[in-house]
Amino acid sequence: MLDCESNEYRLIPKASNMPDFELGIFFSGLTRSLMSSDYNLRVTECKTAAWIVQAYENVPLKTHDKTFLRDVPESSFKRNRDNMPPRFARRADHFYSEHKRVREGITAWETGNLEWFGSLSKASCESSIHSYECGSPELIAIYEAMLTTDGIYGGRFSGAGFKGACIALVDPAKKESIEKEITEKYLARFPQYKDTFKVYFCKSDDGARFV
Repeated sequence: MLDCESNEYRLIPKASNMPDFELGIFFSGLTRSLMSSDYNLRVTECKTAAWIVQAYENVPLKTHDKTFLRDVPESSFKRNRDNMPPRFARRADHFYSEHKRVREGITAWETGNLEWFGSLSKASCESSIHSYECGSPELIAIYEAMLTTDGIYGGRFSGAGFKGACIALVDPAKKESIEKEITEKYLARFPQYKDTFKVYFCKSDDGARFV
């Protein structure tokens, strides 16, 4: 768990009773670039949402670059949500719900509950689509295919969802059928990516390091 403001982190141990799992990576065939996407716009919208709430609450405002939703209590947001332009309210909805999912995800991981952890990752992706309004048609198609594929505990966009890949927790015993089903479902909708769509499976490792 990483605090992106202070850079403090702590490792969340894997529970001894956790079922075997691997990571499934489903590459859409489209290379993503956050610089050319709406990602930076979403960041600005979150700052604006925080600014709006602080203005309603008569909190002294900082410059826009120093304004963050993490500094706005959720109770303040809820008091003013209905008075905000809907797009900014949706961005804040995503932020506060993601914060809760991270906390719950830690508990799910610590207790070895992959079903719960997977459901949280799916809820995260739903919020990304509907509240944060990101995700390309291709990645949304992969995510929707994942929802109805046996052996996938859960998953979401990798990163902001502007092209790129989806990532999922999968049952290693079902990798072959997962690859076949996701590939068929995706290429049925986007046959133009038959030469660039890829499926990868990998195991998690004990941290990042130079090899």
